[in-house]
Amino acid sequence: MAYLKIIRPFNLFMIFIAQLILKLSLSYLRDVGTELSFLEFATLSLATLCIAAAGYIHNDIVDIKADRINKPNEIYVVDNISLRNSYTYFISLWSIGITLGIYSAFILEHWAYASLFIGVSVALYAYNSYLQRIPILGNVVTSGLVAFSLVIIWLFEARALELSGVEHMLTKEGHTLFTFVVVLAFMINVLRELVKDVQDINGDYAMEYRTLPIIIGSKRTMLLCALIALGSLFNSALFTFIFADGSLPITIVLFIFTIIPLGYIASQCWNAEKTLDYKLIARLLKGLMLLGILLFPLILIIERYA
Repeated sequence: MAYLKIIRPFNLFMIFIAQLILKLSLSYLRDVGTELSFLEFATLSLATLCIAAAGYIHNDIVDIKADRINKPNEIYVVDNISLRNSYTYFISLWSIGITLGIYSAFILEHWAYASLFIGVSVALYAYNSYLQRIPILGNVVTSGLVAFSLVIIWLFEARALELSGVEHMLTKEGHTLFTFVVVLAFMINVLRELVKDVQDINGDYAMEYRTLPIIIGSKRTMLLCALIALGSLFNSALFTFIFADGSLPITIVLFIFTIIPLGYIASQCWNAEKTLDYKLIARLLKGLMLLGILLFPLILIIERYA
């Protein structure tokens, strides 16, 4: 079980579901099957999942000492999997991910896309080794990589359509909605990473990391999280006002899936003081991520049949 737990199966499942929903949503809009085939999508998704899993393993390898303080009951490297086997596991998944990514680029006759998988792998390695110790920058980089797991599906779908002679994948409104969902996913992950830094402050302090909670304190960091959540709420409200354009169903969906949850999370961040508070907020952010994933297809369906 340690070999499964170390790759964070729930996180990988969330990434896959997000990619699958995006793929099905884009396919739903088309009357002909000119986008990625199921096999092409599966290969591309597996490439991203393998690279993400390799990143989780490498993170556990790098953070062994800190994790013994932060989460002593969830130590997989050394305690359950030898350091040598952990490195073998990490390198194997990384190699599979890179190979499948290059193959996906080869299928679509766009070799430049192969560099995306190498770039993401390098960024993950840099984050685990150096960037996670730098306040804000590390949070932004890892959140950007999560959001990019959606963008890469979009890029490959667009390339598949281009090869089929189709110029546009979505309307201008569709592009706007997709951009909003990606930005929302990015901001939610920034919040999650900051909350995780607060949860891990003891181990990070022992390792002499310079995370934001260590520099300004846990309370101030959570207040910053509240402000970020409120900023995202304001952005969602503005998007709702402009994008919904008087459509009551779309307005209701955006309120339920973004504005109300963000408001509640902001209030929780503002009042958070204990470890249980931080854990609750982390769970709420995971739930909000799921709602965000469902947002894209729901609005597309409403637009089509409204």
